[in-house]
Amino acid sequence: MSSIGLNTNTFRITGKYLDLLNDFVVKARINQEIEEGQKDLLVGFINQLKDENNHQPQFLVLSNIIERELRSTNENYRHYLESIMTEIEENNINAFLPKIEFLTDILDMENSEALLKIMGE
Repeated sequence: MSSIGLNTNTFRITGKYLDLLNDFVVKARINQEIEEGQKDLLVGFINQLKDENNHQPQFLVLSNIIERELRSTNENYRHYLESIMTEIEENNINAFLPKIEFLTDILDMENSEALLKIMGE
């Protein structure tokens, strides 16, 4: 795959899930609660990321991006995702919302870098 194709794919994938996470964060901040449908989407997304047997290319890309960033902060990828799942089950918004925001920041940064590469900068 060409560099442009790879960056375009990264831009598209990170943008899709960045939108999902941003929407979740905004609604959770405003309402201080999680709507059941959004909770299901978030749980499904996190489960896809932490599934070691998931060989879907989009989740492999996302997992690699997130794992790389967590490693730079000395966080364990699997433990981080498991803690989010536990906190969601406990409905502990104050504990998991900063973690979701961190994931959002990771995807936002990668999305912006991919766009810059597509534009040739």
